Amino acid sequence: MKTLFLLCCAPLLHAAPSTIDATHAFAHAPNAGWIHFRPNATDGVAVHLYHLSGKAYGANFGWIDFGDGTPGAGHLYSNSTASDCGVSHDGAGNLSGHAYAANIGWIDFGWATAGDANRARFDVQTGQFHGYAYSANIGWILLGSGHLQTTSMDIADTDNDAIGDEWELAWFGDLATADSATDSDHDGSSDLAEYQADTRPGDAADSLKLEILSALPVSGSTQASLRWPTKPTRHYFLETSTTLESASWSASGLGTLSGSGDFRHEMLVFPGPRRFFRLKSVLPLAGP
Repeated sequence: MKTLFLLCCAPLLHAAPSTIDATHAFAHAPNAGWIHFRPNATDGVAVHLYHLSGKAYGANFGWIDFGDGTPGAGHLYSNSTASDCGVSHDGAGNLSGHAYAANIGWIDFGWATAGDANRARFDVQTGQFHGYAYSANIGWILLGSGHLQTTSMDIADTDNDAIGDEWELAWFGDLATADSATDSDHDGSSDLAEYQADTRPGDAADSLKLEILSALPVSGSTQASLRWPTKPTRHYFLETSTTLESASWSASGLGTLSGSGDFRHEMLVFPGPRRFFRLKSVLPLAGP
């Protein structure tokens, strides 16, 4: 008998004023020198679920403002008014919008098109920044020199429902509609589970489902072919057990598995005729 067990776990949330690594806190502009993204823990840049906030400092031109942390839509800066400007990202780390420095003007983080290798972005799996931003007055700012990294994402959850506020506001427009007991698209996955997997809570066809495609005997063992849909904004841990007892689960040996926006296939060989599987989807930079 083949049995499937699926569990999504809640992310650990971080609340540091600046999320930038203290020893990997620099970008570089050939025409203006080094830019410090964590001049101190209070004023430094923070990476949130869909936007950035705080300030960086350039010794040759002063402070750069990345946004005040209160985007008008609750998750993305519009960059259409003086009071709602800043740098946002799409959840997969691709940056957009504008930072502002009083002495050099606007800095464009969204100049590139999708797929451009020089696009300003950070890797949601590792926190490492890549690509370039552009200022009309000082030229290119290199983010991907190996000197700039965020260690976490600061994810607000003001209503304590284990769903990040920005994700709730992006999908529902408020913080009152979704929680662990609601299932907006009636697909069997709660809205909390949809958040944990970053699936669309209004689309019953989009949910995290672990499939056992085949299970074949191989020299006294069983070879199982597994498949599940992934998102580039999440990573995955696969565990196995011979029973459903809570203390019996162990790592599959595959380690941390990144998402790509496609299906992931894995082949596992284990002793004996029966095995249970458990898949955890978690937010990168927020801990398993």
